[in-house]
Amino acid sequence: MSFHGQASGQDSGQASGAASGAASDRRRSRPADLNLPDMQQRRPVRSSPAGPSMPPGAIGSTSAASSAANNYVRRTEEALLRATSRESQPHLHPRKLNGALWFGIDPCVHKFIRTTWQGNFMGPWPSWKHVPTQRIDTWWQTFMQNYYWEDRFHKLIYFHWKLHTQHTICQRISKKKREGKKLKYISDEYWTFMLENWATKPARKRSRSATRSRTSDPDGKGMHKHCAGPQNFLKIEYDMMIESGSDQPPPFTDLVRKTRTRKDGTFIDERAKSLVIDVEEVVKLMTSEDGSPNSVNETDSTAATPTHILLNQEYLKRGKTKKGRIYGIGSVQYRDYNPSETVSASLQHNLDMDMRISGLEKNSETVNANVETLKADMTTLKDDVVALKSEFKDEMAATRASLQVILQALGVTSAAPQQVNNPQPYVPTAMSPNPTVLNATMLNTTSTQPMTQAQQDDFEEW
Repeated sequence: MSFHGQASGQDSGQASGAASGAASDRRRSRPADLNLPDMQQRRPVRSSPAGPSMPPGAIGSTSAASSAANNYVRRTEEALLRATSRESQPHLHPRKLNGALWFGIDPCVHKFIRTTWQGNFMGPWPSWKHVPTQRIDTWWQTFMQNYYWEDRFHKLIYFHWKLHTQHTICQRISKKKREGKKLKYISDEYWTFMLENWATKPARKRSRSATRSRTSDPDGKGMHKHCAGPQNFLKIEYDMMIESGSDQPPPFTDLVRKTRTRKDGTFIDERAKSLVIDVEEVVKLMTSEDGSPNSVNETDSTAATPTHILLNQEYLKRGKTKKGRIYGIGSVQYRDYNPSETVSASLQHNLDMDMRISGLEKNSETVNANVETLKADMTTLKDDVVALKSEFKDEMAATRASLQVILQALGVTSAAPQQVNNPQPYVPTAMSPNPTVLNATMLNTTSTQPMTQAQQDDFEEW
């Protein structure tokens, strides 16, 4: 039987069955104008829309699942931050206080970051943006369990950790891609997928754009270059500070000279040369004290500001790029970086704080000098008081000697007064010319004889 014959037979059978069913149906017939849905109709099954194709090993999630995962990660992160066991781990501090470690300066931190992601690299991720968030959280939590830092540095340390993780992944994979070698911690399947991704037109276009950007000459002063090699600029700055024996980092101009000059002192970067020379000349004019007209513009705040802060301030004004970064200082601009601000604004804020601290130190030095001067004055005053007491004793002794001579001239012999209840030494008072008072004073002594009339007349004449 053909396909049409089968269809006509099925239709006739269905029609006869419907007629017999209608004859045997005892239910009341429905009105013609009442259209109710057929109760035998099944609800259609919803089909999920086909999403974009994902590479093997990538992890996808819905919005609800992603929100729950984020809450769990946040709770886990807070629990790790408050774990008491972290206090015994190596400490991180941007100024390396008390032997603390920091990114870019201590190689052990860089090595731990690289070892962490290499041991957990489980996907075909040709660039950082393809790494799943869950995998990044796992690496971050591993880092949190092995280092300790203060709460105020949490955002800064996360920024540096993410930046170093991204750089190490990109540098290591890009190097092997140029050499045509597969990394041992990436499977053959994943490496083949990554090579295919890099061979696509969008990926090749981005690569050519990045190459042109690295070799560009936007200022007409040649390609930007330095002679620091693979060394981190934070490490170079720290070594310069240790060599100088100072507790302050060197100014930006010294760092640029260190990283962009040859052994003979000539610059290899024309833009860096013009920046350094201009900044140093301006600061030299600001701090000149030779009586030239330029020194008239010098304010009290400028005179009290250290030279390295003035150099950094002027360098920030002239070294800002179109993207808001500071040219020539590399990773140094991210040491005390606030992720909620731009790089230039964060550096300016830190310089303002350094200036205030420097002003407080100057005021403290002035106060200490004044205190030392006051101490010297008090010592001199004490010496003067001691000398005055000595002179007073000498004058009192002379006065006693003069009084003794007068009494002897008058024929009056004096003896030491009786000291019954008074432990203090006896000091004679000035004699009054009144004879009555003189007689009363002499009567109080036990060894003085009363004066005769002739002696009293002689005393009155005297």
